[in-house]
Amino acid sequence: MVQHLISLLDHLNLTKVIVLGHDWGVRPATRFVLYHPERTLGLILFNVGYEPPAKRDVEKVLQFTKETFGYELFGYWEFINSDDAAKIFEENADGALDIWYSSDPKLWKTDLAPLVRQVITEGVQSKLNWYKSVIINIDWDDEKDLDPTIKRPVLYVAGTKDYILVPQFFANQKQHISNLETIELNTSHWTMEEKPEDVNQIVEKWIEKIV
Repeated sequence: MVQHLISLLDHLNLTKVIVLGHDWGVRPATRFVLYHPERTLGLILFNVGYEPPAKRDVEKVLQFTKETFGYELFGYWEFINSDDAAKIFEENADGALDIWYSSDPKLWKTDLAPLVRQVITEGVQSKLNWYKSVIINIDWDDEKDLDPTIKRPVLYVAGTKDYILVPQFFANQKQHISNLETIELNTSHWTMEEKPEDVNQIVEKWIEKIV
């Protein structure tokens, strides 16, 4: 996926960029910087912090989060990895997406309804494959020799009410980032949609500092 982005930038004659990622977008965003630091001015991460290349044991992660936070942050991954997860999601699209989205009626109208239509039309299996790929460590052979240190400025914007991707879970990312700024907002998982004006101001101010 990183090489696809490089090809697109080459086509657009863009030499260096600031890379942004939210949730699953954080993974390709951080890998872009690891593989191509020479093409990167900076990195902005929303809700999900940097996780360096590693071979992960999901059961151990669940145990760690339960001992540390009192509940399994990623307990739903076991369900997603089951053979019938996609079928169950598609048969209960409204209920499943209702769990993941804010009760804010504006977000429901602008974000939830289009996603429900997309799920019904396209199916959900391809979306769940993102989780499955991490569970089976699909990228490990490609990433095991990468230098895990990010040597470009990083802005991490966390949501203090995100009870799955809690900011404390990513506290160790500072060990692998030479220039890290962390800002916490009073939001759940959909930080950019919940506080767009705050996010825009934070991003603009940070970009002015690094370029």
